[in-house]
Amino acid sequence: MATTYKQTSSPIASRIGHHKEAIAYSLARLWQSPLSTWITLAAIAIALSLPASLHLLLKNLKTLTDDKREVPTISLFIKPGISEQRARDRGELLEELPEIDKVVLVPKDEALADFRKITGFAETLETLDENPLPHVLVVTPHINLIGNPGLDMKKLANKLEGYPEVDLVQMDIEWVQRLRGILHLAERAIMVISILLALTVLLVVGNTIRLNIENRKEEIDVSQLIGATPAYIRRPFLYSGVWYGLFGGILSLVLVHFALLFLVSPVNELAQLYGSTYTISGLGIKITLYILLASSLLGLVGAWLAVGKHLRNTKTY
Repeated sequence: MATTYKQTSSPIASRIGHHKEAIAYSLARLWQSPLSTWITLAAIAIALSLPASLHLLLKNLKTLTDDKREVPTISLFIKPGISEQRARDRGELLEELPEIDKVVLVPKDEALADFRKITGFAETLETLDENPLPHVLVVTPHINLIGNPGLDMKKLANKLEGYPEVDLVQMDIEWVQRLRGILHLAERAIMVISILLALTVLLVVGNTIRLNIENRKEEIDVSQLIGATPAYIRRPFLYSGVWYGLFGGILSLVLVHFALLFLVSPVNELAQLYGSTYTISGLGIKITLYILLASSLLGLVGAWLAVGKHLRNTKTY
């Protein structure tokens, strides 16, 4: 039922009243057919939860290559027969090089003890006559991970390989670089998927609003005959599109967080097997607000396109 305003009301008050009426009316119409509404919201939620989940996965994988978590190192395996003191002296000399920030010696006895803790071969190791592991110098280069340090790392590795005590050089940054390349490719793929699913949301909302327009076609025709403006006719449908997008976005966030809770336990168990701790991070407030804003805008645009097409067909412009 339309609200009547006094002629003394200001245009701003009248416009605010029209918007309040449209908001209340669109919310009421949304739940008059709950089954179709929930089907529409489920379709929107599934379309939005996929890129949100992929973004969350990518966000957690990126923490593995975060500069603050993983410092690129070079492991120098010392030749058999080299004493611990000689390996320590070589480490002190290497630490004076301008390309190196820090050198840590891992004696073979300490390495053997760590190996026993993380493996089930303690009894087998007791049968060995001597420790088969070498001393290891863990070198932290003075190189920032920003950009492409691979070439500088290789130059430093070749230099370190030339020392007489060094048997083998292993760069621990290689897996980080490979993972970063994969993540860069994944970012592009997620962007393409997000665009396609955004178009899906537009189609779902647009088709739903089009069906609502068809169900109210006679009411719209009567309103046009008594002088209703295109803005007046369009307004409740636009709000309906916003509600579809907003509630669909909220439902998608619920799905993503339930899936996240489902993964917490197995991820913790896997981290414990590797002797480390790893905590899955959620979407965060900023990304959550972005998702709700984007879903609401998609609903608004979908409704605008559907209503605009109907008004053009009825030649009301």
